[in-house]
Amino acid sequence: MNKLNDKQISVILFSLRLFFYLSVILLIFAHPGIAVSFDLTGIVQWLVIIPLMTVFAFIQVSSHNERKKNIIALSVLVILSIIAGGFTVGAFVPLFAGFLSFSLAFLLFQPQKIPQFSGFAKIAALEPFFLVWVCLRLLSLSRSGEDAAGQSIALTQFILVWALVVFLLHSAVIYLCLFPKSVSKSWKEGFVFFLTSLAALLIMLIVLPPDFVRNAVINNLLSERIPELIKPSDTDRGIPKRGNGRRTLPQGQNKQNGLRGIPEHEWPGRGGGSDDNRQYMVMVVASASEPVYMGNVFRGRLDPVEGFLLSPEEQLNTLATQRLFITWSNTENNNDSGRIRQEIFSLSTLQQKYFPWRPISVDPVILNDNSGPLRYIHQVVSITHLGDPLLLVHKNLRSLNRRERTSLEQYIDLPLEADDMRVFSSWLNDALDNWRTNREEIINNDSYLKEIFSGYDTQIVNNEYLEKIIAILAGFSKYQYNLSYDDTYSIASLKEFLLNSAEGDCVEFSNTFALLGRIAGIPSRVVTGYLAADGLQTPAHLRGLAALRAKIPILQQFPFDDLYLVTNLHSHSWTQFYIPGYGWLDFEATSFAIPPEGMGDFNNWDVVIPLIDENRTISQVRKFPWRAAGRTLLVLAIAAVVCAYALRYGRELFLYVSARKGGRKGARSLYLLLLARLAADGQPIKPASKTAHEYSELFQRTENKEQRTKNRGQRAKNKEQRIENDEIIHLKTFADIYSEIRWREFKEQTEMDARFQLLYREYKAILSTRKRGLIQNIKRIFNLRGLAYL
Repeated sequence: MNKLNDKQISVILFSLRLFFYLSVILLIFAHPGIAVSFDLTGIVQWLVIIPLMTVFAFIQVSSHNERKKNIIALSVLVILSIIAGGFTVGAFVPLFAGFLSFSLAFLLFQPQKIPQFSGFAKIAALEPFFLVWVCLRLLSLSRSGEDAAGQSIALTQFILVWALVVFLLHSAVIYLCLFPKSVSKSWKEGFVFFLTSLAALLIMLIVLPPDFVRNAVINNLLSERIPELIKPSDTDRGIPKRGNGRRTLPQGQNKQNGLRGIPEHEWPGRGGGSDDNRQYMVMVVASASEPVYMGNVFRGRLDPVEGFLLSPEEQLNTLATQRLFITWSNTENNNDSGRIRQEIFSLSTLQQKYFPWRPISVDPVILNDNSGPLRYIHQVVSITHLGDPLLLVHKNLRSLNRRERTSLEQYIDLPLEADDMRVFSSWLNDALDNWRTNREEIINNDSYLKEIFSGYDTQIVNNEYLEKIIAILAGFSKYQYNLSYDDTYSIASLKEFLLNSAEGDCVEFSNTFALLGRIAGIPSRVVTGYLAADGLQTPAHLRGLAALRAKIPILQQFPFDDLYLVTNLHSHSWTQFYIPGYGWLDFEATSFAIPPEGMGDFNNWDVVIPLIDENRTISQVRKFPWRAAGRTLLVLAIAAVVCAYALRYGRELFLYVSARKGGRKGARSLYLLLLARLAADGQPIKPASKTAHEYSELFQRTENKEQRTKNRGQRAKNKEQRIENDEIIHLKTFADIYSEIRWREFKEQTEMDARFQLLYREYKAILSTRKRGLIQNIKRIFNLRGLAYL
């Protein structure tokens, strides 16, 4: 094979390797049932850095330009990693991915330049498994619900077949990259590979259920509308009682709400909650601790007219609506104290995610096929401060340091008009004066503050943050909390709320609280989302929760006391303050407000849940049969090992029996049997191109091993040499006799038989020189290297 052909083969193998990688990665973006979108880090890493570093590694330049190429590649990698992850630890992931991509490609296609590291190229054998994992992940997510299955039946079938094709062909490409001389071998290897591929495809089709690819999506057929069902009165028994959590929304008295049900096929979603005096179920949240402030919009940029707007730097604003392919992990360092790990599960009617601050991992959304409108499963792990943040008044807190002031600049900025600044500052000063003057009276008149300050001196520790926070909250004690629908948070509306109307809902309270806190020098922002809390769970909520839990199996995995029924009227807005040492904490701006009355309290509105149809006709979409596939792979692996040993020993038995017959065929069988046993003993495999004489030359040399040791200490260094002679295996005589039997014409059969007896004695003599011992015998028994001579 000439040099030009070698280059052509190298280009073909490189192009195929890159094609298989990109074909699988781009499938993630093409799948209509998933519609995955990566963040900037993922896009730059998977679609730019990895392919580009592979190309850099493949480009062949002269030796004196090699260093320049590597410097350019490293510079580009560093720049792209900074673009992807910024000047944070997040940049190390794409940096490592690019370095690994460059190194593997270099070792695969230019191993002669660093032969001492060429063995590490074998790591590339894992590449096909990674690509298949991506395909299987796509199959698993795309078949998690009937809608996704219906949208992507054809593509799902393609992914199924393509996963197997990629694994087989990509494995072949990697093999040929590692062993380029195999390209010129006989057709046997290709034929064996074809049979193996065909067998794997058949096995895959047998393992998967018949309807895995083509799943019929059956529409619900209702003969008549199921009338709206009114549940029993609030006096029903059997609903577990729940403990009281920290103070959240102000609660009215004499709640008179009931529980209603609507057939799941007629479920209106979130609609109707503003004009029919009902609150509609949105999600069921499972958490071992409460309250759970689950946000999806973080607003920290202050506009002098519009008020608090979205924070463009906050990654969570995009993460909430971003559909993930793999679990998202927070790479930012966290040094906040007083936080614990909290796992939040939610079964929701909404596709977007909601998470408590501070999320450390967010799983991809999963479609549930057995829970009616509650179709989306969200799982988040956060590290949260579960105690009441007002208890921090008893801690000596430090001021913001220089680094914090720089990173929190947008949350400290106050671009207000002079008149507006004067109005809000005046209100804040009055609230601080009132708190400092009447602190003891305010605490004694509020049971919540009494509980917080129980056992402590009413004189608060000198704390520049929390004293101002409590003063603002105490100032809100004259403001009425009521349900409203004019959720505007402009500066003008906040002034109207603060100076004139003195009435509003969580939007007015939280935005005003955040603005006043920022004027007081506390970094602040506003978060919107949902609130799951014990105080919002009326008997109607609990009965509805019990009814849903009885019909939805996945909810039965959680204790009833850990479940919360969240409705559309539990959508909430709250304030986050940054407290040095504790980080961002959730503060409830309405906790001191005057409780609502009558229908202004949404807890007096009837709760509406879907009635899960036990006789649903929607076909159950199968998940990928991981256990069945695992068991099958295990059985196949065991069968492959058994077959390999059966093939080895069966072949050796056949050769032994054939050798006993003598003659030319017997000599050939004896020769192959000797080669197989030498291979099992760890001796070199005979290349197909070498004759018996040429192969015997490998064993005619006596190799000397020299080992030099140095004496340590103050004495002069002495050199000692130890020479060990390897055992010599004499194959030349055997090769001579074998060649004579194979090619010489004998006049008499007895003469050939005599030469065969000499050949057999040489065979026994060679085997007698092999190493002995228990370990060596065990290795010899289980060695499969002799299969190379098939």
